[in-house]
Amino acid sequence: MNLLRGSRRTSTVVGLALMAIVAAGCTGTDDQRRSTDAPDRCEDPATWESLSIGSAEITDATGVWNDGASTRVTPPEETEVDTDPFCEVAVTLTHGEEGGFGPDEVGLWVWLPEDWNGRLQAIGGGGTYATNGPEVMREALATGYAVTASDAGIGEERQPNIFLTDQETFDWQIFENWTHRSIGETGLLAQAAIEAFYDEPAEYSYWNGCSNGGRQGLAAAQRYPDLFDGVLAAAPALYGADRLNMTMSWPAIVQQERLGGLMDECTATTMNTAIIDHCDADDGAEDGLLGDPRTCDVAAALQPLVGTETPCGSITSEEVAVALEIFAGPTTPDGQAVWYGFEPGIDLAGGAIRTPPSFALQNFAFADLDHDWTTVSSTDLVTSVRPRLQGRLELLATADPSLSRLRDAGGKVLMWHGLADAIFPAQQSVHYVEEVTQLTGESTADFLRLFLAPGVDHCGGGDGPAPADPLAALVAWVEDGTAPDTLLAEDRDEDGEVVRTRDLCAFPAKQAYEGGEVDDAGSFTCEAADG
Repeated sequence: MNLLRGSRRTSTVVGLALMAIVAAGCTGTDDQRRSTDAPDRCEDPATWESLSIGSAEITDATGVWNDGASTRVTPPEETEVDTDPFCEVAVTLTHGEEGGFGPDEVGLWVWLPEDWNGRLQAIGGGGTYATNGPEVMREALATGYAVTASDAGIGEERQPNIFLTDQETFDWQIFENWTHRSIGETGLLAQAAIEAFYDEPAEYSYWNGCSNGGRQGLAAAQRYPDLFDGVLAAAPALYGADRLNMTMSWPAIVQQERLGGLMDECTATTMNTAIIDHCDADDGAEDGLLGDPRTCDVAAALQPLVGTETPCGSITSEEVAVALEIFAGPTTPDGQAVWYGFEPGIDLAGGAIRTPPSFALQNFAFADLDHDWTTVSSTDLVTSVRPRLQGRLELLATADPSLSRLRDAGGKVLMWHGLADAIFPAQQSVHYVEEVTQLTGESTADFLRLFLAPGVDHCGGGDGPAPADPLAALVAWVEDGTAPDTLLAEDRDEDGEVVRTRDLCAFPAKQAYEGGEVDDAGSFTCEAADG
C-alpha cells in the first residue's frame, strides 16, 4: 500500500528510514468517507492504534470530533476556527535519547474534514516556530483540504531560544527535528491518518509555507522528493546558518560599529523616499515600485542627502555610507563580497535592518544567552564568527540544488519572493534557482519556477501587489499540467478592495511596461531576461 501517492507512484523516501503503516482496510467509496459514522470513527481509538513510523515511537494518537467552533486538541486549545465539522487528530511521538539529547516530545496534528476534497495540505511555520498553528490550518480546512502541522518537538516553553538546552548547550536532536526530520514524519503520518479515516489515500498532497515554512518546503523537495506532489515555498530561509545569518546580522553590526547605534527611523524613511524617487522610473513605470532593484544606482540616490535636515537632525555622510554598506551586504576587510545584501526598495526602518542579531549569535555562534552582540565587529562577523555559524550549515542551509529525484517523481515547486523583503534578500531565491538550473538546464522550468514581486516585503506587506492565490496556481500545475508563466498579484486597500494588479513573471523573465494605467496588470508584459 503506497501511502505517499495512492496508486500513482511508488514512494522512495530515504534518509530517515521512515515507514508509515496503517492496518489494511476495505476500499471506501465517496459516500463512505463522508458517512454519518465519521464522528464515531474519529473518536474510536482503534482507528488510530495502528499508526506507526519507523524512525520514532508514537506515544499517543487521539481523535476528537470537532463541530467546527474551536480547537480541542490542537494548541492553543480553544482557538476559534469557525469551520464545518472535522476530525481533529493529535499524535505525540518521541525519538528517545539520541547522542546525549532528549527524549524529545513531538506533537503533530491532522485535521480531517467531513467534506474532503481528496487532498492533503501540510502547513509550515515561521521564525523559530515549526508551525503557524490553527489560524493558518483553518484556512486550508475551509477549502476542503485535510491539513497537517507539527511543532517539531518545540513547545512554547522553548521559545525563542529553541536550540539551547537548560544548560545552554546546542540541542542537536531538536535541531534535526526542526530542520527536516519532522517534515518527513509529519507528511507520512498525515497520509497514514487520512487512509485510516477515509479508507483511501489522498489523491494529491501539497506543502504550503513562507519564511521558515518556505525553507521547510524546500527541505521536503530536497530530502523527501516524492512526499508531496507540489511545494509552495515563499520567501524561503535558504543558505543558513552562516550566509543568511551574516546578511541578517550585518546591518545592525555596521550601524553599531560606525554610528554607535541604530540609525534614526526618520533618517531611514527619508532614505527610503530618496531611493524610490531616484530609481522608480528605471523600469519605465512610475508606480512607486522598483521592478528590478539591481538597476538602481543607490549611491546616486543617497549621496545628495548629506546635510538634509530631518526631524531627527541632519543626515550625515557616515549614515549614507552605512546605508550603502547594508545594500552591499557582508564584505571582508579586503572588499570581497561574502553574501548578498538587501535590495534597494526595502524599508530601511524595519525588518532585519533594525533588529539586533542577538538570536543568531547567541544560539548559533556562541550557544550563550549572555553574549553581547555589540562586541562583534563587522570584521569579526565575516572572519571568526563565520566558522562558528558554518558548523550548523549542512542541516540548516536547505540549499541542495540537486532536484533530479523530485523531477523524476513528477513533483513541482513554486517559489515566490518579494523584492522588498527586509528579512531575507530576494537574491537568495534567485541564486538557488540559478544553481538548480546549472544542474538541470532548461528542463528546470518543468518542475521549479520562481516569481519575484516588486515592492513586496517578507511574505507580504510593503507597497507592491503580492500573489493572490499561488497555491491555486500550483494545484493547476500539478493536477492539470498548466505550468504558470505568470502569477496574478493584487494589492488591496483597507476595505479589501483590489486597487492594483500585476502579473508576476516566471524568472528569469522580467516585467516590461507597455504603457497605460500603472495599477493595471494589462499595462505590463513579460520579456526575456536579455530582452
